[in-house]
Amino acid sequence: MSSDVIPGADAQFNTFQSVVVNAVEKNAESWGIPADVVTTTTALQAKWDAAYSAVMNPATKTSAAVQTKRLVRKDYEKQLRTVIKCYITYNPKVSDTERLDMGLPVHKTTHTPVPVPDTVPDVTKIDRNTVRCITISFRDSDSDRRAKPAGVQGAVVKWIVSDTPPTSIKVFTNSLLDTKSPITLDFEEEQRGKTVYFALAWQNTKGEMGHFGEIQSSVVP
Repeated sequence: MSSDVIPGADAQFNTFQSVVVNAVEKNAESWGIPADVVTTTTALQAKWDAAYSAVMNPATKTSAAVQTKRLVRKDYEKQLRTVIKCYITYNPKVSDTERLDMGLPVHKTTHTPVPVPDTVPDVTKIDRNTVRCITISFRDSDSDRRAKPAGVQGAVVKWIVSDTPPTSIKVFTNSLLDTKSPITLDFEEEQRGKTVYFALAWQNTKGEMGHFGEIQSSVVP
Protein backbone atom coordinates (compact mmCIF):
# COMPACT_ATOMS: atom_id res chain seq x y z
CA MET A 1 0.00 0.00 0.00
CA SER A 2 1.18 3.49 -0.78
CA SER A 3 1.48 6.22 1.81
CA ASP A 4 -2.20 6.96 1.17
CA VAL A 5 -4.26 4.51 3.19
CA ILE A 6 -7.34 5.04 0.99
CA PRO A 7 -7.37 2.68 -2.04
CA GLY A 8 -7.77 4.34 -5.41
CA ALA A 9 -9.94 1.85 -7.29
CA ASP A 10 -13.63 1.87 -6.39
CA ALA A 11 -13.83 -1.88 -5.81
CA GLN A 12 -10.91 -1.87 -3.36
CA PHE A 13 -12.23 1.32 -1.74
CA ASN A 14 -15.64 -0.29 -1.27
CA THR A 15 -14.12 -3.25 0.57
CA PHE A 16 -11.80 -1.01 2.62
CA GLN A 17 -14.53 1.38 3.77
CA SER A 18 -16.79 -1.49 4.79
CA VAL A 19 -14.13 -3.06 7.00
CA VAL A 20 -13.15 0.26 8.62
CA VAL A 21 -16.69 1.47 9.30
CA ASN A 22 -17.80 -1.90 10.64
CA ALA A 23 -14.89 -1.78 13.09
CA VAL A 24 -15.71 1.81 14.05
CA GLU A 25 -19.38 0.96 14.71
CA LYS A 26 -18.44 -2.13 16.74
CA ASN A 27 -15.75 -0.44 18.83
CA ALA A 28 -16.85 3.21 18.96
CA GLU A 29 -17.46 3.21 22.71
CA SER A 30 -14.26 1.40 23.70
CA TRP A 31 -12.19 3.51 21.27
CA GLY A 32 -13.74 6.75 22.51
CA ILE A 33 -15.23 7.80 19.16
CA PRO A 34 -18.11 10.30 19.66
CA ALA A 35 -21.57 9.07 18.68
CA ASP A 36 -22.14 12.00 16.30
CA VAL A 37 -18.94 11.14 14.42
CA VAL A 38 -20.20 7.57 13.96
CA THR A 39 -23.61 8.84 12.84
CA THR A 40 -22.09 11.17 10.25
CA THR A 41 -19.81 8.41 8.96
CA THR A 42 -22.55 5.79 8.60
CA ALA A 43 -24.86 8.29 6.91
CA LEU A 44 -22.18 8.97 4.29
CA GLN A 45 -21.60 5.23 3.99
CA ALA A 46 -25.29 4.73 3.16
CA LYS A 47 -25.03 7.35 0.41
CA TRP A 48 -21.91 5.62 -0.93
CA ASP A 49 -23.59 2.19 -0.91
CA ALA A 50 -26.51 3.53 -2.94
CA ALA A 51 -24.32 5.45 -5.40
CA TYR A 52 -21.89 2.55 -5.87
CA SER A 53 -24.72 0.05 -6.38
CA ALA A 54 -26.21 2.30 -9.06
CA VAL A 55 -23.03 2.33 -11.17
CA MET A 56 -22.46 -1.39 -10.69
CA ASN A 57 -25.86 -2.17 -12.21
CA PRO A 58 -25.84 -1.82 -16.02
CA ALA A 59 -29.53 -0.89 -15.92
CA THR A 60 -28.89 2.16 -13.71
CA LYS A 61 -25.36 3.12 -14.75
CA THR A 62 -25.79 6.51 -16.38
CA SER A 63 -23.50 9.51 -16.71
CA ALA A 64 -25.45 11.18 -13.91
CA ALA A 65 -25.06 8.11 -11.69
CA VAL A 66 -21.30 8.03 -12.29
CA GLN A 67 -21.00 11.75 -11.44
CA THR A 68 -23.08 11.25 -8.28
CA LYS A 69 -20.82 8.39 -7.23
CA ARG A 70 -17.73 10.57 -7.65
CA LEU A 71 -19.18 13.40 -5.55
CA VAL A 72 -20.43 11.05 -2.86
CA ARG A 73 -17.07 9.30 -2.66
CA LYS A 74 -15.28 12.65 -2.33
CA ASP A 75 -17.33 13.58 0.75
CA TYR A 76 -17.16 10.08 2.21
CA GLU A 77 -13.40 9.84 1.67
CA LYS A 78 -12.88 13.12 3.51
CA GLN A 79 -14.84 11.82 6.50
CA LEU A 80 -12.98 8.48 6.50
CA ARG A 81 -9.62 10.26 6.47
CA THR A 82 -10.72 12.35 9.44
CA VAL A 83 -11.92 9.33 11.41
CA ILE A 84 -8.77 7.34 10.68
CA LYS A 85 -6.39 10.20 11.39
CA CYS A 86 -8.10 11.57 14.49
CA TYR A 87 -9.56 8.50 16.16
CA ILE A 88 -7.61 5.43 15.00
CA THR A 89 -4.04 6.02 13.82
CA TYR A 90 -2.57 7.23 17.13
CA ASN A 91 -5.39 6.22 19.45
CA PRO A 92 -3.84 4.18 22.31
CA LYS A 93 -7.19 2.40 22.75
CA VAL A 94 -6.83 0.84 19.28
CA SER A 95 -4.40 -2.08 19.15
CA ASP A 96 -1.89 -2.59 16.36
CA THR A 97 -3.65 -5.86 15.52
CA GLU A 98 -6.94 -3.99 15.07
CA ARG A 99 -5.25 -1.45 12.81
CA LEU A 100 -3.74 -4.21 10.67
CA ASP A 101 -7.12 -5.96 10.49
CA MET A 102 -8.55 -2.76 9.01
CA GLY A 103 -5.76 -2.55 6.46
CA LEU A 104 -4.16 0.42 8.21
CA PRO A 105 -0.43 0.93 8.86
CA VAL A 106 1.05 0.77 12.33
CA HIS A 107 3.03 3.85 13.36
CA LYS A 108 5.54 4.24 16.10
CA THR A 109 4.11 6.12 19.03
CA THR A 110 5.76 9.15 20.54
CA HIS A 111 6.29 9.85 24.21
CA THR A 112 6.27 13.60 23.74
CA PRO A 113 3.40 15.04 25.78
CA VAL A 114 0.66 16.73 23.79
CA PRO A 115 -1.17 19.42 25.78
CA VAL A 116 -4.91 19.96 25.75
CA PRO A 117 -5.55 23.11 23.65
CA ASP A 118 -5.95 26.20 25.83
CA THR A 119 -7.00 28.59 23.05
CA VAL A 120 -9.99 28.56 20.71
CA PRO A 121 -10.48 28.93 16.94
CA ASP A 122 -11.60 32.48 16.17
CA VAL A 123 -14.07 32.78 13.29
CA THR A 124 -12.70 35.29 10.77
CA LYS A 125 -15.24 34.93 7.96
CA ILE A 126 -18.60 33.29 7.24
CA ASP A 127 -19.16 32.70 3.52
CA ARG A 128 -22.77 32.16 2.35
CA ASN A 129 -22.18 32.44 -1.40
CA THR A 130 -23.10 28.81 -2.17
CA VAL A 131 -26.65 27.52 -1.88
CA ARG A 132 -27.15 25.16 1.09
CA CYS A 133 -23.56 25.71 2.24
CA ILE A 134 -21.87 27.81 4.90
CA THR A 135 -18.09 28.07 4.84
CA ILE A 136 -16.39 29.10 8.09
CA SER A 137 -12.84 30.48 8.06
CA PHE A 138 -10.95 30.50 11.33
CA ARG A 139 -7.57 31.00 13.01
CA ASP A 140 -6.17 30.63 16.50
CA SER A 141 -7.34 33.21 19.02
CA ASP A 142 -3.75 33.62 20.22
CA SER A 143 -2.27 34.29 16.79
CA ASP A 144 -2.75 36.58 13.81
CA ARG A 145 -1.76 33.73 11.48
CA ARG A 146 -3.86 30.83 10.21
CA ALA A 147 -1.49 28.23 11.69
CA LYS A 148 -2.89 25.81 14.25
CA PRO A 149 -1.42 25.73 17.77
CA ALA A 150 1.32 23.17 18.44
CA GLY A 151 -0.04 19.66 18.93
CA VAL A 152 -3.44 20.51 17.44
CA GLN A 153 -4.94 18.14 14.88
CA GLY A 154 -7.73 20.40 13.72
CA ALA A 155 -10.87 22.32 14.62
CA VAL A 156 -14.13 20.73 15.70
CA VAL A 157 -17.31 22.59 14.80
CA LYS A 158 -20.57 21.65 16.48
CA TRP A 159 -23.84 23.01 15.18
CA ILE A 160 -27.62 22.83 15.25
CA VAL A 161 -30.38 24.27 13.08
CA SER A 162 -32.90 25.70 15.51
CA ASP A 163 -35.83 28.10 15.67
CA THR A 164 -34.60 29.41 19.05
CA PRO A 165 -31.08 30.32 20.19
CA PRO A 166 -29.54 27.40 22.13
CA THR A 167 -28.35 28.04 25.67
CA SER A 168 -25.76 25.24 25.70
CA ILE A 169 -23.48 23.51 23.23
CA LYS A 170 -24.61 20.22 24.76
CA VAL A 171 -27.79 20.39 22.67
CA PHE A 172 -25.89 20.68 19.37
CA THR A 173 -26.67 17.62 17.26
CA ASN A 174 -23.97 17.76 14.56
CA SER A 175 -20.19 17.67 14.67
CA LEU A 176 -17.36 17.84 12.14
CA LEU A 177 -13.58 17.96 12.45
CA ASP A 178 -11.37 19.51 9.78
CA THR A 179 -7.61 19.79 9.81
CA LYS A 180 -7.42 23.22 8.22
CA SER A 181 -9.44 26.37 7.60
CA PRO A 182 -12.04 26.75 6.19
CA ILE A 183 -14.75 24.29 7.25
CA THR A 184 -17.79 23.88 5.00
CA LEU A 185 -21.17 22.83 6.41
CA ASP A 186 -23.74 21.33 4.03
CA PHE A 187 -27.49 21.54 4.57
CA GLU A 188 -30.69 20.11 3.13
CA GLU A 189 -33.03 22.10 0.88
CA GLU A 190 -35.72 22.31 3.58
CA GLN A 191 -33.21 23.98 5.93
CA ARG A 192 -32.71 27.01 3.65
CA GLY A 193 -33.65 30.25 5.36
CA LYS A 194 -33.35 28.73 8.82
CA THR A 195 -30.75 29.73 11.40
CA VAL A 196 -27.77 27.52 12.20
CA TYR A 197 -25.96 28.00 15.50
CA PHE A 198 -22.35 26.81 15.79
CA ALA A 199 -19.21 26.91 17.92
CA LEU A 200 -15.61 25.79 17.35
CA ALA A 201 -12.93 24.17 19.52
CA TRP A 202 -9.42 22.86 18.89
CA GLN A 203 -8.72 19.11 19.11
CA ASN A 204 -5.19 17.80 19.67
CA THR A 205 -3.56 14.76 18.06
CA LYS A 206 -4.68 12.59 20.99
CA GLY A 207 -8.33 13.39 20.37
CA GLU A 208 -8.58 15.73 23.37
CA MET A 209 -10.61 18.88 22.90
CA GLY A 210 -10.14 22.32 24.36
CA HIS A 211 -13.03 24.59 25.28
CA PHE A 212 -15.46 25.95 22.70
CA GLY A 213 -15.52 29.55 21.59
CA GLU A 214 -18.68 31.63 21.67
CA ILE A 215 -21.83 30.41 19.96
CA GLN A 216 -22.34 32.14 16.63
CA SER A 217 -25.10 31.98 14.03
CA SER A 218 -25.85 32.36 10.36
CA VAL A 219 -28.81 31.89 8.05
CA VAL A 220 -28.62 28.88 5.69
CA PRO A 221 -28.52 30.27 2.12
